[in-house]
Parts: sequence; structure tokens; C-alpha cells
Amino acid sequence: MLQFLAIRNLATIESLEVVFRPGFNVVTGETGAGKSIVLGALQTLLGERAEKSLIRAGADACEITARFRLDAAGPALGSVEATLAAAGAPACEGGELLLRRVITAGATQVFANCSPVTLRLMRTLGELLLDIHGPNDHQSLLSPRCQLDLLDTFGGHDGLRRQCQAAHAAAAAARHRLDALRQDQVSPADAEILRHQLAEIERAGLRPDEEGELTARHRVAANARRLLELASQCRSSLTEGDDAVCDRLGPLVRQLEELAGLIPDPGARLLAGLEGAIESLRELAGDLEQFAAGLDSDEGELARIEERLALIHGLRRRYGADVAGILERAAALRGRLDDMENRHEVVAAAEAAVAAADAELRAVAERLSAGRAKAAPRLAAAIAAKLGRLGFARGRFEAQLAAAPLGPHGADGVEFCFAPNPGEAVLPLRKIASSGEIARVMLAVKTVLTAADPVPVLVFDEVDANIGGRVAATVAAELAAVAARHQVMCITHLPQIAAAGTAHFQVGKQIVRGRTRTTMAELDPEGRVGEIARMMGDSGDSATARAHAREMLAGQGTAPAAARPPGRGCKPPGGT
Repeated sequence: MLQFLAIRNLATIESLEVVFRPGFNVVTGETGAGKSIVLGALQTLLGERAEKSLIRAGADACEITARFRLDAAGPALGSVEATLAAAGAPACEGGELLLRRVITAGATQVFANCSPVTLRLMRTLGELLLDIHGPNDHQSLLSPRCQLDLLDTFGGHDGLRRQCQAAHAAAAAARHRLDALRQDQVSPADAEILRHQLAEIERAGLRPDEEGELTARHRVAANARRLLELASQCRSSLTEGDDAVCDRLGPLVRQLEELAGLIPDPGARLLAGLEGAIESLRELAGDLEQFAAGLDSDEGELARIEERLALIHGLRRRYGADVAGILERAAALRGRLDDMENRHEVVAAAEAAVAAADAELRAVAERLSAGRAKAAPRLAAAIAAKLGRLGFARGRFEAQLAAAPLGPHGADGVEFCFAPNPGEAVLPLRKIASSGEIARVMLAVKTVLTAADPVPVLVFDEVDANIGGRVAATVAAELAAVAARHQVMCITHLPQIAAAGTAHFQVGKQIVRGRTRTTMAELDPEGRVGEIARMMGDSGDSATARAHAREMLAGQGTAPAAARPPGRGCKPPGGT
């Protein structure tokens, strides 16, 4: 759900902070009060193009921030987390997602969980989080691709869809392999070059770790004489000659022997330590002698190592960055030559693989088409029944299937078609001019698919266009039903719909120091009575209108008692 929205310096909004509620949030206000600005702020935050004219006069930048809290058990959190991870953005902590957009005259910056992201990512997140259904807004319901998704959701075809996507990917990979084989025409001269390259690598008899070993051996061989001198000098200094270290320690041994005779403890321990040190020095001298004996100053060995390293370096220049790369190139050459020598069999096998993959794709697509053919009339009937309650008792709704090129989603296209009035031809939903009609169709679709729809927040604007009376009460009931599974926000001019909300916000305008400022506040129970009375035409002094407003709220279980004092909620801007 959308928990919190903050807007700074956007058009007539100077500073606005709103905490929304779960369930059914209604937004009301006089025409021109600025309801569309608040809705536009949400759309701007979630990726719509932002003009610098949006910035409030006198301000350098406008800023929009929203906090969403996503249910751990709902489908939206997983999709949002995957989208953030793919973009390298921070994950949601405790299901909380913080989105922010800052617009200046020269640039726009967007952030997800305090990390800079792209506007494209923000649009993607917006599609996962929020559907806005109103005039001149992009509406996913109008997209044939979205309509196909809705039909499959209704029909429970998710498993078949995944199978179809996997089969399409397998068929594409098989065809790519076949196309590559067919295009890989190698002339005899080119084949001879490939054989020569492979033979050159194989003659070298490379081992994966050989270059490192040779480099280490080269370092020793190239410095053999100096290493021999250093080892001999160290050994001589330790044990040979009159001035050898071990010999010079003899007097110290005798002194400690005398000390041990006088004071056994610690004398004996000190003497043992010295004797151990002398023994270690003699062992070191032995190790140096053994190291020197193992040194080979043979110039021929050095030359052989350098020749081998030169061979490896030459192969690296031609075939790979290192020995592993050279061996990989040899394997590729070997495989290509094998394919050439068995070309007919390889191509035949690839053709058979393409035929098998295509057959599997067609079989899955046919099962998917059969399921859609059964689901389409059921979906159309369910939506038509809802539309009948929403003021289109004699309207017609159809989900028309048509053949489409075989692809990852099968071989079908679907077009939602609607005729709101008797005697009219059904037309694609995208050709309907009335935003109120589209909004009510969307409401019918959302009500039918509410259990499976992953988008957590639905915003309805002008859902009450050209309706009233009994239909208005039905629309209110349908919105409340959708709000049982989604957070719903509805901008409305109808008191019946406003009374059905679980939370009620009023948008208004104030003049502060000669400047217009749009405000938005949640109404307390008495504030709701006054606002609903206003929506029924009350100028502020009609006890009858206020009593009627109380009755409407009582019908929803939200009315205040007649003598109840105002609650802690906000009064409507300007008072009533």
C-alpha cells in the first residue's frame, strides 16, 4: 500500500504531507481545488515526463516522495525486489520501499531506497505498484498484451504460459544453432588453416599451469651463479673458517655451562636454549649446502626454458590471452573441424532438433489456445455482469480471440470490445472516448480479477462520470469490494462513493500572503459529515443535508453520533 506522500513546491502545492490508510481512500473537493495536481504528482514520481513549469513559482526545485509498504505474502514484493536487484538498487527493508524524485529547471533525479536510479526503473516500479485509471492517463487495460495477461490470469494459465515461454526459447536456440551451421561455410583453404592452427597448438603439448612453473624456473636459472655465491657465503659464515658464527659461540657455551653448574635453574634452561640455537644454525648451513648443490648453472637449461617461454608467448599472441585461453581455442578448433568432417550428420541433427522444438512449441501453444477459448466467454460474461450493475444494463462486452504469430505467449491475440449502449457495435476498448466508461470497465475487470491482480494500489479518477442514484451506490459497493484486496484511492464528486470510504481526504485551496496554496487533509467524522453535505449541494446551513449525510455514513458504519464531539482528525481546509 501507499503509506505516505510528500510534495514540495509542485504547481500550487507549497508543502503537503499525507498519510494514507489501507482499504478504500476517497478524495473529494471543489472543482479546481487541485485534486488533479495530487494525482499528477504520483504520476510524475513514477516516471511520467516532468516539465520545469511544474516547479512552483519562486522555488528552485520541486520534490515528490512516497513510501510504499508491501505485504511479504503478496506478489508485488517479489517483483519489486527482483527489479531492484537487477538494477543494483538497495532491497526493501521490512517490505518498505521509499521513492523520491527531485525536479529542477535543468535536470531530474530519481531515487529508490535512497539510491540513485534511472527514470526507466522508476517507470517499471510504477507499473508494479500502482494502476491509475482516469482521463488522459496510460491505462494498462487498453493494451492488447495486458488484456491477454488478464485473460490468462482469469483462466489460470500461468503454468502453460511458462511452458510456452520455455518452449519458445528452446525453439529459438535450436534455430539459432541451425542457422549458425548453415552460415558456417568453410572453404578447403580455410579448413587447412584451421588444421594448421590446431596442429601448432597440439605440437606444443601445453599444460594449464606450465607457464607459471617455467617463469619460476627461469628466475632461478637466470640467477643461478649469484644464488650459488650467496648460499656459499652464508654457509661459510655459519660453520666454516676461524670466524664462523657457530665457532664464535663456543666460549658462550662454556660460560653458560659454568653458570648452570652454579645455578641449575635457570642455568640449565639457558644452556639448552643456546645449544638448540647452535643446532638450528648448523641445520641452516646444511640446508644452504643442499640448496647450492641443487642449483644448475647450465647455460643450456636456461636457453631451453627461454625457448619454451618464447613458444608459449607466441601462441598467446595468436590464440589466447593465457595458456588456458590457448587450450580453449584448441578445443573450439577441434569442435569446428569435427563439425566440418561430419557436416551432413550435424546439420541433419540440428534440423531434427528444430523440428522437435517447433512441434513442442506448437503443442503447448495449442493447449494454451484451447484454454483461452474456454476462458474468454466466461471472462466476458463475468465482466458484463459487473457492468450491468455499473449502469450498463444493456451494454455488451466481448473478449475476442484472434490468431497471432506464434511467440513466447502462444499463438493468440485478444481484444476487449465493448458497446455501452444498445444498438451500437462493439468496438475495441481502446477506441472508447469516454474516460468514465473506461474507468467503469476497469472497475468491472478489477472486481472480477481482484484475487489474482498483483498491483497493490488502484487509483480511480472520474469513475463516477455520468452516473448517479442507484448506480452510484453500486459503484461504491464495487469499489469497496476491490478495496478488500487492494488499497483503493478514488477521486470522486459523488457523495454515495465518498460515504463508502474507510478514509476520506479533502483537497482545497487557501490564499496565504497573496499566493494560492493547495492543501489536502484527512477528515475527522464531523468533517466528513460537512463535506458529504456540501457534495449534496449544502451551502453550509442545511440541517437536512447534514442529517442525510449522517444517514449515508451510518449506512456504511462510519457515521458519528449526532452529539459526538469532533474527533482527532483534521478539519476540512477552510472549515465547514
